[in-house]
Amino acid sequence: MSQMLDYYRSSDSYAEVLRNQPTAMFTSYVNLFKRFVKINDPVIDVGCGVGTSTLLLRQAGFAAQGSDVSQKFLPTDESDIFCVADFQNAQDIPSNHYAAVGSMNAIEHVQFPQKFLQEMVRVVKPEGHIILMAPNLTSPLVAIRITLDILRNRTPYMGITSWRETISLVFVNIGRCLRAELGANAFQAREINLATVMVGNDADAVYWTNATEIRRFLQAEGCEICLFQKQGTSMLAKIVAYLLPGFAGKLCIVAKKKKT
Repeated sequence: MSQMLDYYRSSDSYAEVLRNQPTAMFTSYVNLFKRFVKINDPVIDVGCGVGTSTLLLRQAGFAAQGSDVSQKFLPTDESDIFCVADFQNAQDIPSNHYAAVGSMNAIEHVQFPQKFLQEMVRVVKPEGHIILMAPNLTSPLVAIRITLDILRNRTPYMGITSWRETISLVFVNIGRCLRAELGANAFQAREINLATVMVGNDADAVYWTNATEIRRFLQAEGCEICLFQKQGTSMLAKIVAYLLPGFAGKLCIVAKKKKT
């Protein structure tokens, strides 16, 4: 875990990648808050990176606080809004405090995703919401995206450049999805070499995110699922998200913490 933290806390190039992300990519994330959370309510944006999503939530009317593991990423001129916190063990963040806790494109970079999810549930109030968006890396559609990147000479998603690895990933991910649908909770780690890993494009992802196992884990932690999947950037992705949600390329889950 310390190696990943050191990587994010020291990487100038990673911080630059985050600063160059377009604000439009956070629209769906902010809209989920608008749908499930009351304006002016206190919310926390976990793994907020350079804080773009947090500032957009504040512009939308929420009393948003942002947290990230890396001080290097966070804005230095708004320290009252942002804090450094590792949500695998966020002891300084109070329990049962926020009306909602959200995270976008962060859990795939977490070495202990179960702890991450438990902390998200802990800090939200009873009947508060957990809003989670991320790539669904065990989807077979991930291999299609990699294939298109290779064919079009684009930066390869997840840093995968081998045709053999890409084709293999289709069948491996189908197996992962089927096992998850049958009740398996793998929370499978992904091995990477931080010394040579490409910056960005989820090449540094260390958890093979699986929407079905995350949904089941949140339910086991005492949450009711309010929204599961139904998101996609293309027509094919949207059809898959509706008909085979566990196989969708995007992970989109909204859960509500039940009263104890």
